[in-house]
Amino acid sequence: MGYTSDLLAGLSQLIAAAGLGVYRPGGIYTDGETGIFHGVMPEGPDRAVFLSPYPVEDSDLTDAITGVQVRLRAGPDPTAVLDMADGVFAALHNRCQLDFGTVRVSLIWRQSEALLGQDQHGRTELTSNYYARSNRPAPFLNE
Repeated sequence: MGYTSDLLAGLSQLIAAAGLGVYRPGGIYTDGETGIFHGVMPEGPDRAVFLSPYPVEDSDLTDAITGVQVRLRAGPDPTAVLDMADGVFAALHNRCQLDFGTVRVSLIWRQSEALLGQDQHGRTELTSNYYARSNRPAPFLNE
C-alpha cells in the first residue's frame, strides 16, 4: 500500500482496537455496529467514524505533517458523539513511535474539534482534526 492508505489503515486499527468501532476494509456493516470508513461517508450505519487525510506540511525533506479529519456521527443526542470523540482522543492523542506498514509516525496529536450539528437524518456529527508527524520518502526529497 501507499503512504496515505497505510496511515489511514493504521489509525483505523488503533480506533478499532480501542473498542470505538469496527474496521472492515471494503466490508459491510450492520445497523448495530459503528463502522470505520475512508473515502466516502456512507448513509449507514447511524454510528460512524470517517477518516479523511489532507496535507499540512511538506518540505524538501522526508519529514511531513499529514492532517486527518476524523468525522464522527451518532444519534440525535450530542453527548453520544462527544463520548465518541473522547474515545478517539484517548486512542490517538500524543501517541508516538507508531509503525503503520511502510509509514513511521513519530507523533500524532489533536489540533482542533467542533460539533457540526445534525445531518438530514437527525444524527449529530462532530469533526476532529489530528496531525501526524511522519517520515514520507519520495524520489526527489532530501533525507
